[in-house]
Amino acid sequence: MTRRLLILLMAGIALLPATLTFAADKELRVGIIGLDTSHVLAFAGMLNSNDPGPEFANCRVVAAYPKGSPDIESSTSRVPGYTEKIKAMDVEIVDSIDALLEKVDVVLLETNDGRPHYEQVLPVLKAGKPVFIDKPIAGSLTDAVAIFDAAQFYDVPVFSSSSLRYSAGAQAIRNGAIGEVVGCDAYSPCSLEATHPDFYWYGIHGVETLFTCMGTGCKSVVRVGAPNMDVAVGTWDGGRIGTFRGIRGKGGYGGTAFGTKEIRPIGKYDGYKPLLVEIVKFFRTGKPPVSAAETLQIYAFMEAADESKRQGGVPVTLASVMKTARAAAAEKSLATPNQLTEAEKADGWRLLFNGKDHTGWHCNNGKEIATPVEEGSLVPFKSGGYLIIHEDQFGDFVLKCDVKMSSDDCNSGIFFRVADPKNPVMTGFEAQVYSGGTGIHDFGAIYDLMPATRDVVAEPGDWNSLQITCKGPHIQIVANGEVVSEMNCDDFTEKGLRPDGTEHKFGSVIKDAARKGYLGFQDHGQKVWVRNVKIKELD
Repeated sequence: MTRRLLILLMAGIALLPATLTFAADKELRVGIIGLDTSHVLAFAGMLNSNDPGPEFANCRVVAAYPKGSPDIESSTSRVPGYTEKIKAMDVEIVDSIDALLEKVDVVLLETNDGRPHYEQVLPVLKAGKPVFIDKPIAGSLTDAVAIFDAAQFYDVPVFSSSSLRYSAGAQAIRNGAIGEVVGCDAYSPCSLEATHPDFYWYGIHGVETLFTCMGTGCKSVVRVGAPNMDVAVGTWDGGRIGTFRGIRGKGGYGGTAFGTKEIRPIGKYDGYKPLLVEIVKFFRTGKPPVSAAETLQIYAFMEAADESKRQGGVPVTLASVMKTARAAAAEKSLATPNQLTEAEKADGWRLLFNGKDHTGWHCNNGKEIATPVEEGSLVPFKSGGYLIIHEDQFGDFVLKCDVKMSSDDCNSGIFFRVADPKNPVMTGFEAQVYSGGTGIHDFGAIYDLMPATRDVVAEPGDWNSLQITCKGPHIQIVANGEVVSEMNCDDFTEKGLRPDGTEHKFGSVIKDAARKGYLGFQDHGQKVWVRNVKIKELD
């Protein structure tokens, strides 16, 4: 977290839309779905202890729905015994998920089998209950995508993680203890379950460790294997290399991380408590500690490893398996493009584009838009102006939209707080829509002012979600679920200079830039599509 953002949060100014939260002194009623994994005994044992400790105070499992996997014997055989043990912890056993939801505030979806997770989580999301989904988040990449799509549709926070993410060693490496991580070799047990992709069932532990150390940005995977193990080699942006070794038979957890300052063992597994601490924090704040984008990249890595095996060990890109999964998940989509959900309506959102015509929109030069609505999307390319702009002006707001690019070198932008539509570049701000990277002109950057800190852009032809929040001098860009850039305009006090003294292209003092203006989408010579344009004005 940057110093400026920390100060902002301490001041009580939220950059992101408010979400359901529970104060630390409020009794938090936890429900469990699925009593077919040892995790439920560990979690309930800590939460319902006579002396739970400050991390778990006022947080108690009160109800459980036992049914988990329909047909995996190692799971189904556990349910009767685990049910009795959970009952002994003063937990009520209920006969349906709906009955559970009437009694709880938050949910632990613990079914050991990932295949039922999508169907099990839908009523939880519909009821508006924050939910932790234990590993694997789903039984397929398609269902993992569909779960996060449903969470977005219902506007309910979801968090999923292996407990290995929160080992002390992995967290220290994640937080910079060895400098920039340039490589990592992680390993874990990797028993196989025929109903799941190879690494989903148990290899997820080592893969999650790998991504905890390396972060996002994996581009492709090559897999090789033998009867007693598999090795998946991932190539990250910048040429970084990360490997996962999945061991069948006896094997522990660990690995080695390679940093710019030192090489360090990842260290031992620290049990379930560190994960449960993060789960309770998530339940209290409504803010997942791991983004949807990172979780999906972990599961895409594992799916790409399977596809590499199917193709005889050739490299497979994560983008290719994500494209296939997103297309399949679209068949399950609950959302209709260019419509507000009931949750959005209740929260004060406004739909700016109806998906049918150009009502409310025109070119920045005053002309009517020349290009028709295409596939339910605005198309700035050859529209007749530099921008397609909305007729209204906005000051403090949260703007959401989806953007699809036509090629790798596609260049466009989302303009906002434009004071003079005839001179938008010099009188407004731009969220860059371009190819991936981490520069001041890359996807999600605040153009020429603040760089994108992460490369999260989707492949050409796939949709990207963007969210722009403006609150006074503060601007934040979230791309595909991750904060990629943020700035405080008040830090830009010198004409033509950034706070670090480097030059930018604008001939003004950014601190004095307009705090209210028009918003629009740029025609920079390549085709882009824009849909789901929604705004929530902030007080």
